[in-house]
Amino acid sequence: MYYPLCLNGVNIYPLFGNFLKGRPYIFDFSSNNPKTLEYPLFDFKQFNTMVFEELDASSLQWGIGKYLEERKNLLRAYPNIIEEQRYYHLGLDIIVPFNTPMYSPMDAEVYKTGKETTVGNYGGYIVLKHDINGVVFYSFYGHLKTPHLVNAGDHIKAGQKFAHIGEESDSGGWFCHVHLQILTQEAIDDGYIDWGYISPELLPKVEKYFPSPYFLFKY
Repeated sequence: MYYPLCLNGVNIYPLFGNFLKGRPYIFDFSSNNPKTLEYPLFDFKQFNTMVFEELDASSLQWGIGKYLEERKNLLRAYPNIIEEQRYYHLGLDIIVPFNTPMYSPMDAEVYKTGKETTVGNYGGYIVLKHDINGVVFYSFYGHLKTPHLVNAGDHIKAGQKFAHIGEESDSGGWFCHVHLQILTQEAIDDGYIDWGYISPELLPKVEKYFPSPYFLFKY
């Protein structure tokens, strides 16, 4: 892939430092899983409890929600998303408890910070801008605790703490996790900075706008 190639010689710091132990539990948030219809999407505490009970039952410490997973059932309460058929997940969900600290995977400029207040959105979020070997791209982190630790325009180093996992309004009502997503300069220029899901029609352009985030996540 194009983006990993630009990282030749660049060390990526683990997003959660040394917190993550062992392999992850892989959640199935796709519409193939009938359990997704049982999640109480507007009751954060119960929703979060159900997700972490499933994680606990696995005997694993942390979980993953997959990139490009189809999640129509999970998004059923949001008519605009369903109407636009934007139910393919553009990020990597890393499921860890509230207030878990996060560290910048590489040197970055803080491009944008904010908080979306509507249930079902990102809640607190931070966008980092990276310029590696002349290639510019952005990493997006959603569902973060506010107030933020950093501000737009700050320059941070790889391994510097910059955020914590949020809950309730800070997580947009979603269970505790971070949504890690990569955006290209083209995605920023074309106004897709806040898109966390994509429609089938745009899937052919996913590499142009939203490359796989797996290369940036180390543990």
